Amino acid sequence: MSVHGSSDWLLPEKPKEPLQSDCCGTGCTPCVFDLYEQELKLWELECKRIKSGGTGCTEASSEAPSISPTEYKKFKLTSISYMTSDSQIYRFAIPEDGSLGLKPGQHVILRGTIDSHVLTRQYTPVSDLTARGYFDVLIKLYKDGRMSKYITTWQVGDMIEWRGPFGRLTYLPNSYKRICMLAAGTGIAPMIQIIREVVENEEDDTFVRLLYACKTYQDILMKDVLDNCASYWNFTVLYVLSQEQDESSSGKHYCDKIHYGRLDQDLVVKEVNSVSIDTLVLICGTKSFDKDMINFCNKLGISEKQIFKF
Repeated sequence: MSVHGSSDWLLPEKPKEPLQSDCCGTGCTPCVFDLYEQELKLWELECKRIKSGGTGCTEASSEAPSISPTEYKKFKLTSISYMTSDSQIYRFAIPEDGSLGLKPGQHVILRGTIDSHVLTRQYTPVSDLTARGYFDVLIKLYKDGRMSKYITTWQVGDMIEWRGPFGRLTYLPNSYKRICMLAAGTGIAPMIQIIREVVENEEDDTFVRLLYACKTYQDILMKDVLDNCASYWNFTVLYVLSQEQDESSSGKHYCDKIHYGRLDQDLVVKEVNSVSIDTLVLICGTKSFDKDMINFCNKLGISEKQIFKF
């Protein structure tokens, strides 16, 4: 029963506490439970604002920062580009030729509601950090994913809620002689940011090596960007294809370097074994992939200070 004069019906749904199984257990910062506590505080603030006569989520505008870590802002979805059967790039407009102001490796948080449940997920934009007027997010859709169910309802013109930026990685040019990247699937997103940051800076002599695990050649994401970056002297990539057995089935470009099989301990040992104190290892993939890569690096005696997991 509604109460005359009450604004309770305008209040947003309370965030749902994540399950223990939602935590990957590898020390993510922020963890899903950290995000839940943040969301709970934001929900309480929004409820107070609405009850006092204000509104909830605001639209991004040129009169305020394009995005905020403490308040969700709405951005208009302007296009959807299909990359693979289950992965798309979603482009959002930033008013007045604005910019998110992200630093390399930083991510933003998406909020959505499905079946009366508030959901949040972290995504790393793949657009150039200097891009103005828009930002692109690479998203893989999962058949039984709750957030995927929400995202599949999107249509061009929808206003979608984001906040950020977040991220602990601080990259400075020439901080390391070498960066070794271990990525799988959409885990390529934060790597793209770092790669661009290095190769497009003529003063940065850091060498970047990417080991990118995908099921098939057709599943390689951001291939055009990786091809462009590979034209620079200080970046190379090895595509690790787990579900293709030989060169004839991949349709690869003549310049592509491919390993057929899994990104296992033997390959990591071969590629990463020469790590020195001037090397940084970056990891991003599924929960099981991240755990495996961290375990392989630990067995190689690589210092925890030299390993960063997105």
